[in-house]
Amino acid sequence: MRSKRNHLEYVLDFLTSQKKESPYLDFKLTIHVGKNPNFPEVAKDIFAFSNYGGGWILIGWKEEKKNQYLPVGVPDDYKVDQATLQEKFNSYSNKPIQIEYKEFNKMIDGVQRRFAVIYIPPSYGILKPVKDGKYRKSDKERVVFKKGDIFYRRGTQSIPPSEQELKIIKKRLEKENYRISVLSGEPDEIEETIYSNLFEVTKLPEFVYSGLKKDYDDVSIKVLLKQEGVFPEFFHKFKEWNKKIVTFENLCDTNIPYHKLVEEDSVVKEPIDKWIDDPDKNRIIVELLNRELKHYAIGKGMFLFRFRDKDKLYYSLENEKREERWRSRYGKSTRIVAAKLYAEQLQRYIYWHAAFFPNFVQLELGKFFFRILPTFVLTDDGKHAIAGFKEGTVITRLSYNKYNSSYLNNLLFWIYKLGNGYDIHIRDYLTISSKPATTELPVGIIFDIPSSEFRLEIAEESEEDVLGEDDEFEDV
Repeated sequence: MRSKRNHLEYVLDFLTSQKKESPYLDFKLTIHVGKNPNFPEVAKDIFAFSNYGGGWILIGWKEEKKNQYLPVGVPDDYKVDQATLQEKFNSYSNKPIQIEYKEFNKMIDGVQRRFAVIYIPPSYGILKPVKDGKYRKSDKERVVFKKGDIFYRRGTQSIPPSEQELKIIKKRLEKENYRISVLSGEPDEIEETIYSNLFEVTKLPEFVYSGLKKDYDDVSIKVLLKQEGVFPEFFHKFKEWNKKIVTFENLCDTNIPYHKLVEEDSVVKEPIDKWIDDPDKNRIIVELLNRELKHYAIGKGMFLFRFRDKDKLYYSLENEKREERWRSRYGKSTRIVAAKLYAEQLQRYIYWHAAFFPNFVQLELGKFFFRILPTFVLTDDGKHAIAGFKEGTVITRLSYNKYNSSYLNNLLFWIYKLGNGYDIHIRDYLTISSKPATTELPVGIIFDIPSSEFRLEIAEESEEDVLGEDDEFEDV
């Protein structure tokens, strides 16, 4: 029986999958506390991480090339005492913080090696040294920081903050103290807009058509529809139910290809409300809406992967990378939607594809919403999806690499591509809003960080980096 994993193990899975430093992650080969003279170098990083909002230092990683780190482990006699680490840092700091230190093992190339990790929590006030941080190196005195200096993480550096970054620190501190106020039962009244992954169906078909199905098998239906120019002929916009063909298409119209699948005199046209009010028929309506959207998406060049009753839509790949242009919240942008990667779990190169689960939900009778759940698909050839337990672990790691703001960008990207930047119009009878449903709360959310703040913190990076693309995937 498999033992349950704790939260730290999942965090370590994510952290150790990274090969590059980031604002919240730093790599060291070793650090020494005790009598180590250059501890101020470590203390500077801790100041910067804590002011930034927290971070991690992984120990046992060697820099192979510029900002490319490989896990090599620490020496057998390596040891750091957490109490000493805590005490030594707090001797420099104006405010004490609770630093966490943990050693762990990881299998590297078939060899069990030892590593360590330090977690630096976010500060609840601006951290700064109460004395100079200096040490001697090669008979020369090195001053790492002066009393009262402030440090912040910018990219992979621990440096003094700019005026804008200092404002970000102060904004973060307001939120940290707000979180404490929530725990104490005295929160501030802060209005917050919450975006959902639901997009309202603003127009439904007026009628549902049904007719007795002729004696066609699945292959015959595909051949007939292909001859009629229906694309894709393998994914239908109708539902077989009680020996009938049910669809939003007008089966009374002899020019409609689906008309040829039913006995002409058996066609019935009914108002959609009559179907919505009937619990059994209501489920058929939801299924038809799902079929309409998927058929529409395939027609726009997306691939459909059916796995365990969950359909995923994604873009195929001809070369080693595919980009799609769209207009994000920040302007025109290019998003990488598929690329080649080496998956350690599979021990081979495969392709990842950004994807989504599409489905319709009914929050109240007759009130339908289109729901998007971002995910990933893996392929061996850039087209045909593969699935399994190990493939699932790759997808899980890819999913770790998303901030909440990136999640919202994912939703907006897919709705943009489906509607070309506008509401989605499927034929003349189905319309889906391009704007996510929102709600207003009178108080803020604990541990929520607005996407606007993420934008400020990484303003110096490219738009592709902001949206969480290339670098986040190639290193898995």
